[in-house]
Amino acid sequence: MSHHRPLRTLALAASLAIVGTATTATAAVPASAQAPSPGVAACADDHGHAAAARVRKGSKQLEPALFQGSASQYSALEPAGLLPAGSVTVPTYFHVVVPVGTTQAAKDRLGQLVQAQVGVLNEAYAGRTGAEASTATPFRFSLAKVDFFENDTWSTVTPGPVEKEMKAATRVGGKNTLNVWTADIGDDLLGWATFPTKRLSSNDGVVILDESMPGGTAGKYAFGDTLTHEVGHWLALFHTFQGGCKGQGDQVADTAAEATAQFDCPVGADTCAAPGLDPIHNYMDYTQDSCMYQFTPGQVTRMSDAWQQYRAR
Repeated sequence: MSHHRPLRTLALAASLAIVGTATTATAAVPASAQAPSPGVAACADDHGHAAAARVRKGSKQLEPALFQGSASQYSALEPAGLLPAGSVTVPTYFHVVVPVGTTQAAKDRLGQLVQAQVGVLNEAYAGRTGAEASTATPFRFSLAKVDFFENDTWSTVTPGPVEKEMKAATRVGGKNTLNVWTADIGDDLLGWATFPTKRLSSNDGVVILDESMPGGTAGKYAFGDTLTHEVGHWLALFHTFQGGCKGQGDQVADTAAEATAQFDCPVGADTCAAPGLDPIHNYMDYTQDSCMYQFTPGQVTRMSDAWQQYRAR
C-alpha cells in the first residue's frame, strides 16, 4: 500500500529545489580504529543504554535486541505537559562519510540528498506526509551544517568501536542537537540510533545508510523514512513491536500490539489477539517507506515528555 507516495514525491521535489543552502566543509580524517564486530544490530552506548537499528528485509538480523536493560528506565517518563506542535526547533548537523578519493560530483549529489532528507523529516514530524491523519509533533529540524569526511574505515561503519571513534571525533552540540552520520553502512542495516541520556554521551545521535535518503538508490527504502524512524528512537520511542503481544509493549497505549516486525506493507496484518491491526503505517515499525506515515498522539506525548526530561535540560 502506497497511497501517500504522491505526497512524499511532492515533498522530495520541494526539497531538491532548495539544494545549495547548507554550509559545507570537507575534511580528511585518518582511519585508525579497530574493525567493528560483525553482525551487530544493536549496541550499548557509553552509559549502557541500548541503541536500536532499522534493517532491511532479509537481513541477518531481522529483529535486533530491543533495548535490553533500558526499557525500565524509559517506561515511566515524567509527564511534562504536551509541547505545542512546531514549538521546538532542533539544530541538525549532517556528517557525510565517504571513502578517500570520492569525487566532488559524488559529494555534491550526497549534499542534495541531505537537503531532501531534511525536508522529508520535517514533513513527517509536522504530520503532513500521509493521506490519513498523523499527529503533528513539537519538533522541527533546522539544518545547521553539512560536513564531509573522507575515511575508508568509517565509510562502512557498523555499531561498535569504529562508530564510537567516528562519533567522538565529529559530534557537535549538546543534548538538544541532532547529529546524523550518513555512510555506506554495513551488516544490511538501514540505520541505528541512541536513546537520550541524562548526561550527554559522545555516542549520541543517529547513523543512516546514505542511499536511504530521498532520491537514493535503496529502492523501497529510499524515501527518507529511515531517518524518521531513527529520530523517533533518539526521542525515546520504542519499536511498535517491542515486547511482542504481551506486557507494556512500546509503552504507548494507542499503538496496537504486534508479534514481530512487519516488512513491505502487509495491509490487514493482525498478529496479536489484542484489539487493533498491526500498526504497519507507523514510523516505528519496519515496513517500507511508502507504507509509513504515522505517529500516534500517544507517541507524540512520549516524545514531548522525553524531550523535556532528557534533552531540553
